[in-house]
Amino acid sequence: MHGHVKESDLEREVAGEYNTFRVYLYMLRAKDGSVRQVQKALGFSSPTLARHHLEKLESLNLAKKDPYGNYHVIPRSFGILKSFIIVGSFIVPRTIFIAAMFATMTCGFLMNLPRNENLLWALIPSVVGLVVSVYQTIRYHRLLSNKLYKK
Repeated sequence: MHGHVKESDLEREVAGEYNTFRVYLYMLRAKDGSVRQVQKALGFSSPTLARHHLEKLESLNLAKKDPYGNYHVIPRSFGILKSFIIVGSFIVPRTIFIAAMFATMTCGFLMNLPRNENLLWALIPSVVGLVVSVYQTIRYHRLLSNKLYKK
C-alpha cells in the first residue's frame, strides 16, 4: 500500500482500529520511537504487538522506519484528526481558537460595559459562545486523551 493512501483507507485502517490509532497518536506526540518505547508507553503485552501497529503505519505512509529500527511519524490529517491541529508535540482541538476569540470578545465587552450599558446585549451571546466553545474544546481534548491513555 505504498504511495499515496486515500483518506478513506486511513480512516478504515487507522482511525477505525483502536490500537493502531493509539500508536499513531503516540507517535504524533513523540515524533519518533522504537518498538519497545511504543510497547512501554501504551502498555502493550508484547513488542510484537507494537511492531505490528508500527509496520501497519509504515505501510500506510504514516511512519518511516530508519536503519536503526526507529520509526518516525509522518503527520496526516484524517478522520477525527481533522478537528485538531498538530503543534510540536501537542495535538490541539481547532475549537480552542474559537474559544480564544470569544474570550477576547467577552473581555472587551466587560471592560467597556461601565461606559456603555448597551454592550450588555452583546456580552450575553459572547459569554454563551465562550462557554460552548470551551465545552467543545474540552470534549475534543478528552476524546483523544482517552484514546491515547486508556489501556
